[in-house]
Amino acid sequence: MNPTPTAQAPAEITTAGAQLVITKTFAAPAALVFEAMTNPDHIRQWWGAGHGEVTTCEVDLRVGGRYHFAQTGADGQEISFSGEYLQIDPPGHLVHTEVFDNINSEPSVIDTTYTESDGLTTLRAVITYDSAETVQIVLDSGMEHGLQSSYEALQQVLDGLKAA
Repeated sequence: MNPTPTAQAPAEITTAGAQLVITKTFAAPAALVFEAMTNPDHIRQWWGAGHGEVTTCEVDLRVGGRYHFAQTGADGQEISFSGEYLQIDPPGHLVHTEVFDNINSEPSVIDTTYTESDGLTTLRAVITYDSAETVQIVLDSGMEHGLQSSYEALQQVLDGLKAA
């Protein structure tokens, strides 16, 4: 039997072939989590938290719309991601592509569900890459550290939104 998820627990990351699965519970309703993850004003506060300055945060939240996030690190290097929204069903489901612009990677597809229960929302993102080897490259890149700090910052944004 799995223990009940809590918002204090770090995101869980698992792999299966060409897929990487991220599961994280936030202490906020699904509508607020969806809003914080798709509104540029909020994204700027948590994306890449503590790893540099967000220099670009563009969101055209519609099917076929695109997004572009970029950040300049302390070393002056820019890290940039972009993609296209494929399905949008707030507050429970979002599907989009993602490209790591720095290396012109093959697009991955991120299928995210937001499931609310008792005031908590569990995010489950299934990221499908072009191969299991790419999944390993992503894991080896230090992605998990950035993800965990971003999700901690996201919870702080959510706490502020709940208090407003």
